[in-house]
Amino acid sequence: MPKKNIYFKFDMLILSILQHGDYYGYEITQIIKKLSHDVIDIKEGVLYPGLYKMLDAGYISSFEEKVNRKIRVYYHLEDSGREYLKQIIKEYRLWEDKIDIILKFDGEIDNE
Repeated sequence: MPKKNIYFKFDMLILSILQHGDYYGYEITQIIKKLSHDVIDIKEGVLYPGLYKMLDAGYISSFEEKVNRKIRVYYHLEDSGREYLKQIIKEYRLWEDKIDIILKFDGEIDNE
């Protein structure tokens, strides 16, 4: 398990949304914001670099669609992205578990 990754990853949230369908950038941010009851508000300056990084890695692909005179870029989760999502969820759960242990620390260390 790589230890370089931080506990919370926006990639995990974005890919979790994309596993349910193809969405354009603004739509992804609004879904995350709504599901988190406005706690998580991903700004474009964070979203798009993350999307471009995942595009370059082959985790997602994109396609354009014309909607009311506008061209929207939709993002699609690829199989490699599904595998990456599984990996980062596993890492997230590990961190979550270890943080919970630390939060419950009572001053005694078990030396087993």
